[in-house]
Amino acid sequence: MSILNRKIPFKPEGKIYYLIDTNFLVNKHLNHKNISDKSEINRIKSAKTYWKIIDQQLEANQAQVYILDVCIAETFKVFAKKFYNNEPIFKNHSSYSYVCKKVRKSISLSPKEAKKSNRNIRYHDIQTNRDIIIGVDRFFEVLNKKKLNSVGIIDIMILSVSRYLTDYYGIEKQKIAIITQDNKLYRLANSINDIPSAFNPNFEKDSINKIFT
Repeated sequence: MSILNRKIPFKPEGKIYYLIDTNFLVNKHLNHKNISDKSEINRIKSAKTYWKIIDQQLEANQAQVYILDVCIAETFKVFAKKFYNNEPIFKNHSSYSYVCKKVRKSISLSPKEAKKSNRNIRYHDIQTNRDIIIGVDRFFEVLNKKKLNSVGIIDIMILSVSRYLTDYYGIEKQKIAIITQDNKLYRLANSINDIPSAFNPNFEKDSINKIFT
């Protein structure tokens, strides 16, 4: 299995490795029915169309999701900000607490599952380390040339992680898909030839009927 010509198979022969950003994880767990902003509704809906396929692949042990540890922390920060700023996405503390617990459970491996000999590890958090931090240096020249200096350091670290997965985990670049809903990160990632392709569910050209085959 490989991701060729920006196409991802629905049912891969081997595993697909998804490297995701904060926005994509956040939008999986938000209810668009509680929101009035049209653009935010569309972002949530488009994220969920991707997640529906990814969850099916995770269930079938055909995929694995990687996420940087600081992105996980940032995810809970986003939820907290929405709740304490009284955004309508959370009606009360119970709904806020429910989403937080749901995320923790989904990205964790229970002791029962961990003991299984044929365990299916769906999510793997990448710990920030020296190699990832040093690796961000190679992207600054591209940032300046593309005039994308406003791209955040965590987003650049995600790109560094994509190289870390190939160099240290031995995963082929063609088996990794970066999923982001950040337009600048998307543009930066796809302007660099030696890292995996990035996909943005918000864009029509990256809609599931054009990407998943």
